Amino acid sequence: MRTRRLFFAVWPPEEVRERIWSSLASLRDTTTGVRWIPPDRYHVTLRFMGDVDAALLPRLVRAAEALALQRAFRARLAGNGTFPRRGVPRVYWVGLEADPLVRMRDLLDRELANEGFPLEHRAFRPHLTVGRTRRGCVPSRSRRGSSRVRELSPGTDFFSVEAVHIVQSTLFPDGPRYANVHGVALRDTGP
Repeated sequence: MRTRRLFFAVWPPEEVRERIWSSLASLRDTTTGVRWIPPDRYHVTLRFMGDVDAALLPRLVRAAEALALQRAFRARLAGNGTFPRRGVPRVYWVGLEADPLVRMRDLLDRELANEGFPLEHRAFRPHLTVGRTRRGCVPSRSRRGSSRVRELSPGTDFFSVEAVHIVQSTLFPDGPRYANVHGVALRDTGP
């Protein structure tokens, strides 16, 4: 049995990812023990599927294709923080405000259930992961650094969500590498 590590994702435009990376410069310079994710890997995970038998890929594609009837929409970068909220941070993130993204995730969950995949019971909080604490480390800030997440805020950037992708993740020692397996364009917002 051949499996592929897959997830559904939205990719912000390159210029938005680069602005986020730039906004993190001070935090990267003053925080140790964090593996900062390069901007070409920034994405919003709609649904992580894990290791999926390659023979089931057509079912994932059918579920994704149901999203093609959804209209493209604008999302706004909003807020930032760490998971967990208390204690030692494991994940540094930048949040998104996009009610259509939440509705799209709900639709995707229903379509995946129709295709025989189990429901996801964790709450969906749209975000871009920008850093992860290195295994066995406790992140620390230098004296010139400010609060642990203040500098994560990239402002009020908006971007258009125009497609959803099924993405394959291949793990390497320096972090995962991603490859789009299938893309679904959302409906144009025109008349």
